[in-house]
Amino acid sequence: MTQTLLLLPRGCEWLEAAAFWDVFGWNMLLGDKTNGLTAAAPGGCAPSFAAAEGLRIIGCPDWRQIREADFAALALPGGFGRFGYFKSALGPECAALIRAFAAAGKPIAAVCTGAAVLARLGVLQGKRATVYPIEQGYWQRQLVEGGACYVDAPLVRDGHVITARDPAAALPAALSLLAMLSGRENALAIAAAMGYTGDFL
Repeated sequence: MTQTLLLLPRGCEWLEAAAFWDVFGWNMLLGDKTNGLTAAAPGGCAPSFAAAEGLRIIGCPDWRQIREADFAALALPGGFGRFGYFKSALGPECAALIRAFAAAGKPIAAVCTGAAVLARLGVLQGKRATVYPIEQGYWQRQLVEGGACYVDAPLVRDGHVITARDPAAALPAALSLLAMLSGRENALAIAAAMGYTGDFL
């Protein structure tokens, strides 16, 4: 069995993180059980870790203990700058992990402003990608400045990188990542079990 790494920067958007947690949890219950999920946060979660909106997450490892070689894929929810998201996600430990996954050509899924993190780290250079559409085009400019080709779509896959526009696109992004890792038929079965009838890549 392989594991997907879910990074939880400070100030991350919990709905976006929860989509990956839930899809991969359903896969371990009712799917082919080939890919589980491990969450990691700055400093770990002992005893707890603050996400956005005051929510707290209990019990996950410090990402300084994480090695890219131990994981098959990476998931990155977006978050809010006012809660320290970009300082955390672009900090040296998290940035090094993201770059290591990109260099290894492993699947990466980023949701909402997480795509801007990928752009700032050079991961989206020459790739088609989407990002959070509000705030007068600010986030789209972040992608373009990072060398990406912005696409106005809920979900975009270019090679091994998946980007999702907003929290509403987090569930299809997680299903798309699962499909990359375990096959579309398995991901379709999980989507059906969860009652999701929309499309995903």
